[in-house]
Amino acid sequence: MQTSIIRTFVLVAVLLSGAALYPLVGETHSAAIARWPGSDVHLEAENWSTGPLSVDQASTDTAIVSRVFSSQSGATATLSLVTSGTPKLYAAGAEVPFLGSGYQVETPSRDLVPADDNVRALVARRGAEEWLVLYAYGERRGLLGNGALAWGFAVLDGLAGRQNDYYKMYLVAGVEELDATAGRDVAKLAGAIFPQVARWYAGTPA
Repeated sequence: MQTSIIRTFVLVAVLLSGAALYPLVGETHSAAIARWPGSDVHLEAENWSTGPLSVDQASTDTAIVSRVFSSQSGATATLSLVTSGTPKLYAAGAEVPFLGSGYQVETPSRDLVPADDNVRALVARRGAEEWLVLYAYGERRGLLGNGALAWGFAVLDGLAGRQNDYYKMYLVAGVEELDATAGRDVAKLAGAIFPQVARWYAGTPA
């Protein structure tokens, strides 16, 4: 348990370094308050249990919300949700906070990590550390990525004066050596909890 807590602190520190870049991105939306699934929302995944919610919020429009998941086998994975009322978080790729913290980043093959089109994977290494990262971008319409489609909808929201919830999810697991079993287990966990978060945002009233 202590190891999982330390990993959570490390991950949040990395993501906060990336979040510091957000104010540098031009704004197209008026300020909106960041929102997220609270402690009363139970994210469920077979053979995994979840710990308490932790929140880091440096401003009202951006927050990083984390939960640690523990498997029956003793493995842990941390879900960190970066959420904002503006689409500025789309600008930075998922690898940016890791590269900025001195990690080497690569994309694993789908044979090792069976992610789908809406969920991507990367491996971050620094010294003896190795992290498997599953990530996805979304807003109230669903998991749209951070490409032209997502930006197009964000521009339409801005022109219409319509507020939205924009978010980026990271599911991060420390691995001693990435293999197909570890990749499959973490991908399955992401496949269970990412859609639950997306459904929560889709049901959030405007």
